[in-house]
Amino acid sequence: MRKILIIGAAGKMGKWFFEYFVNMKKNFNHKSNTSDLSIDKIFLYDIKKIDYTSLINDKDIVITNNIYESVKISDIIVFCIPVNEIIKIITCKTVSFKQGTIIIEISSIKSNIHKVLSNISIKFNVTTLCIHPMFGPGASIFAINKIIFIPVNINKGKNEENLINSLFPSFEKITIKSPEKHDLAISIIISLIYFINLVFSKFIVEISNSKEFQFEESPIHFLRKVSGNTFKIQSLLSESILTDDISLFLTLFVDNDKSVTTISKYGQLFNNLLDKIEKKDNVSIKEYVLSVRNTINKDVDINQSYYLLYKFLNS
Repeated sequence: MRKILIIGAAGKMGKWFFEYFVNMKKNFNHKSNTSDLSIDKIFLYDIKKIDYTSLINDKDIVITNNIYESVKISDIIVFCIPVNEIIKIITCKTVSFKQGTIIIEISSIKSNIHKVLSNISIKFNVTTLCIHPMFGPGASIFAINKIIFIPVNINKGKNEENLINSLFPSFEKITIKSPEKHDLAISIIISLIYFINLVFSKFIVEISNSKEFQFEESPIHFLRKVSGNTFKIQSLLSESILTDDISLFLTLFVDNDKSVTTISKYGQLFNNLLDKIEKKDNVSIKEYVLSVRNTINKDVDINQSYYLLYKFLNS
């Protein structure tokens, strides 16, 4: 029977993992359960108020105010806090892990934390799992969610993999062996997307306050009313991103060393195309679009992408 400690339980991802493990605990003996993980107690810790446990009547769910004592007795510790805070706790001299503890961290950037996990995995008798959930707290705990797995200790590689499968049996798991490669990929698929959408949202704010863009009603409402699906999707994406904690933006933009290079490259391409537009260079713009289209089409069926987009919208 395992005792689980969720650090950062008041946050959105902390709550998600709480609900996930509560469901696993409840369904352990159910015939449809695919995990062999038996959970005894779930401890929740956060410096902020945890206000959702009253919804679940379970005496084995405990809100703890003593992180150090809880760490000592926990078999599985899930860190749902910023990387710098994880490192502070793990490297604190007063922290004493139970023998055989499984430490799980879910941060978006891996280079720095991976080194720390590797060190304690070698130094102590603990197993460290370095994962990145590729979904937000709004995802269903019953969905086939995707996680990236970055192995920490080569000597415990098989054990790490088995634990991932035991903890998340129905998830799609993708292994990236290098934390640097992980961070490079994240700089494109998350950091750049957040950057583009943050600037888009800032642009909407700016035109809302501009005399040049005054309509019968607020610009945001008016643009939504007259727009088609393209603006609708872009708006929904940019607005949903703004619900994330500020610490995630800082992690993606500042803590990931790969992000500056990626975003700078995007900026160069942006300026290059803008220059063609300002010069009204129809020939160059046409060549630009055709070149991008033909190159992308070698790896992706763009007609299928268009079909899937409308299938999603119509659903």
